[in-house]
Amino acid sequence: MKHAILGEVEQSDGHPFDAVAMIRQGSRDIKVGIIRDDQPLETTLNLAAEVVSHLAELDKLAKRVAARDLREGYNDGWNEYDEAQDDGSFKRVSNPKLSEAEFEAKVTLNAVNVTGDRMIDFFYDDERMFWGHSVVVNSLNGVDFSEAHADIFG
Repeated sequence: MKHAILGEVEQSDGHPFDAVAMIRQGSRDIKVGIIRDDQPLETTLNLAAEVVSHLAELDKLAKRVAARDLREGYNDGWNEYDEAQDDGSFKRVSNPKLSEAEFEAKVTLNAVNVTGDRMIDFFYDDERMFWGHSVVVNSLNGVDFSEAHADIFG
């Protein structure tokens, strides 16, 4: 189906999404997963359209949430690890601690899931800051990110 804001929306059988849209943000394609969660599809599409309409602003807010919730953990341990060498030994790698702005600059939005009438998840690539885990920012209050939180996933 064609949507005025989301563009082409492909409906599916609900596993894992009821519908998917691909939108363009700058030079990147962002996947928008739409999960009805017992709501009418139109309700969830409306929330997805609101997210996409304000994506640049919400992305900035979500990056601030990620930095607020995850930067200290990165700076206090995730920035250091042992790297295997060809001879079987290990070399200690210690990356610099990051400021909030530096942390925010390392996360890049690659997908958004919209569930029901109020849940939003932003999925970020993090330049392997968390050793292959993804950074996820979640809002249970729609586009109001005042109580949003970030976790690492995977």
